[in-house]
Amino acid sequence: MKRALLLAAVLAAPGVAWGQDYKPDFNCSADHSKDSIATMLCQNSEAAKHELIFDQTYYALRQIVGKSGWKSLKQEVIADDDALKECVAPVAPSLPDVAPQADATCYIVHMDAITDKYKARLTGAALEEANRPIDRHIEIQQKLIDLGYLRNTSTADGVYGESTREAILNWQDNRSPHQPSGFISDDDADLVLDPYKDNSRSASAHKPQSVSFPSREANASSQPLTTKPAEHEGGGGFGVMLLIPIIIGSLAAFIHSRNKKTYDLTWSLVEREIRAQKKNLQIARTQKLVTDAYGTVQVSMWSKEIGYFLDTRISPIIDERISDQKKKRTLRVTAIQLIERLASEPLETSAGPAYRSDPTTFDPRMNPFDYEQYCALLLRGDGWDAQATQKSGDQGADVIAQKNGVKIVVQCKLYTGTVGNDAVQQAYTAQTFQGAQAAIVATNSTFSTSARQAAATTGVCLIHHAQLVDTADEILRRLSVKTA
Repeated sequence: MKRALLLAAVLAAPGVAWGQDYKPDFNCSADHSKDSIATMLCQNSEAAKHELIFDQTYYALRQIVGKSGWKSLKQEVIADDDALKECVAPVAPSLPDVAPQADATCYIVHMDAITDKYKARLTGAALEEANRPIDRHIEIQQKLIDLGYLRNTSTADGVYGESTREAILNWQDNRSPHQPSGFISDDDADLVLDPYKDNSRSASAHKPQSVSFPSREANASSQPLTTKPAEHEGGGGFGVMLLIPIIIGSLAAFIHSRNKKTYDLTWSLVEREIRAQKKNLQIARTQKLVTDAYGTVQVSMWSKEIGYFLDTRISPIIDERISDQKKKRTLRVTAIQLIERLASEPLETSAGPAYRSDPTTFDPRMNPFDYEQYCALLLRGDGWDAQATQKSGDQGADVIAQKNGVKIVVQCKLYTGTVGNDAVQQAYTAQTFQGAQAAIVATNSTFSTSARQAAATTGVCLIHHAQLVDTADEILRRLSVKTA
């Protein structure tokens, strides 16, 4: 998405031409001469296309987190936006008032990486919507306008904001065979674009049916005024034949009503179970979503947790009442969407169970001093004589470790945000003060660009704590080779 100043102006975009000429999610007719990236996006169709592709994912995730999560999601996007500054050339000293050019290829690479990061949080219909080709994504929005679900003054710009989500929900209430979710699944996409496509609902269910009756004039001219007994019996048979479709229709309506009640009851029980487990799901998500050393959020453990919850708590409710496989899948997908939305809401401070920090087991909630002990224990388990200093005038060394005549110092940073270059400076100072041969900064989080630049200058190793033992052993091996 465009810079933070324009993030709130998404719905002000002009029309987007399908297929070739793409425009970004903001108004290019405004003056953006001071904004290098905005200027580039208004001039470069391919870069604008990737901006819109990000919007697909962002607005799907926005629908999942709900209004209570919009602010935190927006702040997260703004923080990730900093990476795009690398795509802007330095200001020319001779032209300080002229915005430098932005590189479109660099922008596309960084924007695609940000898109993939957020897309990893999506599942089910939300993921199908985010993966859809942008032209088809826009075409569906235009179709909702044509069908009257969106105002005819609306613009199909590829941004599925609140009005588009409301239109999708209304369309799903009227036409979709699935539980309304606000997302356009692949099945729903086909049905929106081709209303008479056989997609679990017969096309005939949406077309008026004509019924032919014998002509009154023909009957008057061909039948006598009096009716013989045999002919009277035939007339009665004709009446019964007319009643058969009515009986069948009534029976079908009864069965449909009964099935719908069963489906609605099942979903009510599923929703009740998910909401009852909300706090546990929030805690599990906090523990299972892990950021690796490259800043990528690893979702595999959280996905497995959702699967386990579905198999043990949700599927038994569904299987006991629903036999139709497609309806089962729909219920599971809708359940996943609700799980993601509720689990993504901020966890209240008092919501978690009583937690006692344990230095032998890593937990993001652990005491920072226990985190230092945890790092020391990792090294001890590998044969290092490692001690956590715990504020003992160590000049920045949280852990001092020695093995085979080699001394290293470790800065331990238990962070929820990004570790900056001050940690690198502290570790380097500690290395000098302790007379150590190497310094390490270990964290559960990630490092800023400035921290990595400082590390490249000072030689301090920046690692995730899972890499601590391997890094220490590599330092030992390298120094041992030099002294051999």
